[in-house]
Amino acid sequence: MNTFALSDLLGSVAQSLNDRRTMRLAIAGVLILGAALRLVWVFHTGFDVIPSEGFFEAAAFGARGELADAYGPGTGLTAHLSPGMPLLVGSIYRLLGVGAPIAEFTLSCLSLAFIYISFLALDAAFETLGVAPTARFGAIVVLALVPLNIFFEMKGFRHWEGALAAAGIALFLARSLTLDARQRPPSWLDLGVMAGAGGVLALFSLPAALACYGMLGWLALRKRGWLGLAGAAAASAALFVVISYPWALRNETVFGERVWSRSSFGFNIAQGYYDQAISPSDGKKAFDDRIKEVDPFLNPEALANMKAAGGELVWNKLWIARTEQWIRQHPLAAAKITARHVWEYYFPPRWMWFPDTGIIAVSEQAIMWIIGAVGFVGLGARIASRDWRYVYVAAALFLTMLPYAVVQPTVRYRYPVGGLLVFLAAEMVWRALATVSRQSMRASVSTESRRLGF
Repeated sequence: MNTFALSDLLGSVAQSLNDRRTMRLAIAGVLILGAALRLVWVFHTGFDVIPSEGFFEAAAFGARGELADAYGPGTGLTAHLSPGMPLLVGSIYRLLGVGAPIAEFTLSCLSLAFIYISFLALDAAFETLGVAPTARFGAIVVLALVPLNIFFEMKGFRHWEGALAAAGIALFLARSLTLDARQRPPSWLDLGVMAGAGGVLALFSLPAALACYGMLGWLALRKRGWLGLAGAAAASAALFVVISYPWALRNETVFGERVWSRSSFGFNIAQGYYDQAISPSDGKKAFDDRIKEVDPFLNPEALANMKAAGGELVWNKLWIARTEQWIRQHPLAAAKITARHVWEYYFPPRWMWFPDTGIIAVSEQAIMWIIGAVGFVGLGARIASRDWRYVYVAAALFLTMLPYAVVQPTVRYRYPVGGLLVFLAAEMVWRALATVSRQSMRASVSTESRRLGF
């Protein structure tokens, strides 16, 4: 009886959601509820500004039209961050006032829009992959109504690029799968537009752009062969240079050297590789101590050392050289640290939460880990079944992580791929339930047949 009840329940839900209009209405209801939850949280917690490099640089652009002050007010012109997000946020500040409640509310709404674009684009992508509506709806319920990242979604991503990066990756995935599903190969114009979109995204998030370039490469290879791959790579490189050229020229004017992306790689990688990072007994303390040593942000001592060294570009090169030397002297330790970074990116340790004790931190970490584990199993199962379309998903999932393998990851860095893992996990759970239901139903029918003598 229980077997038939489960089968009937799953069948009833699936049948309802197979109707496209019903599915759209259900998704709309969940998204409205999720938006209300987030906006209530925003008004409850207020519109105070969290000090960050992103905020200070955007504030400088809003107040003076300069990309400056990444390390704190008055610290001068900078290439510390990619230019896209400070320009976007700074433009809103110019219109509405730096740090004004209406500006912060607008930025929260903009972040929410990017987040919901990512949800809907992922739904479209997994629909193209043939994932059942019930599984996709379940994924959207989890993303919209389980507030694992509400702080970042509604406050942190006012000034950081995580929500925009998630939307860019999801849209690129959906478009790649749509073009892949067509009988004819994508036109060179299609590939060129996607290469340009990757170049624009690079102004906001290089890891997200890397994921998009990987998806584009797989699309070109699958549909147009090696010539298509070579053409897509050449177009991507050329358009990246064209799109980033004004930023590089600005940096040459300011610093005497072209910086094509950002100037912070040196002390980012230095935060990942050092003696205390090999086997830290207290990961948070080790990370905080290292930050104080290398990061000039609101850090007078490190800022003074950076200025004494000759500025942020020299400071960046100094830490690159020091870290490369450390890696050469400790190759096995560096490999161990890199492997741990990869693990921590997808399965963040508790110390990355603040506070890192209490039921909220424990629950959020447990849910993230469970979703991550089930999602990876689901991805592995689909690729093992030789459904090569899931290489697009793998490219988005792994290439976004790649730059963070050489720095200390944080929960914020994981956000752009979090939705992918939720959809993969939902698909895996639905397939498992459907399989168990079918097998149990067959067993029940066989038992009943034997009882009746058939």
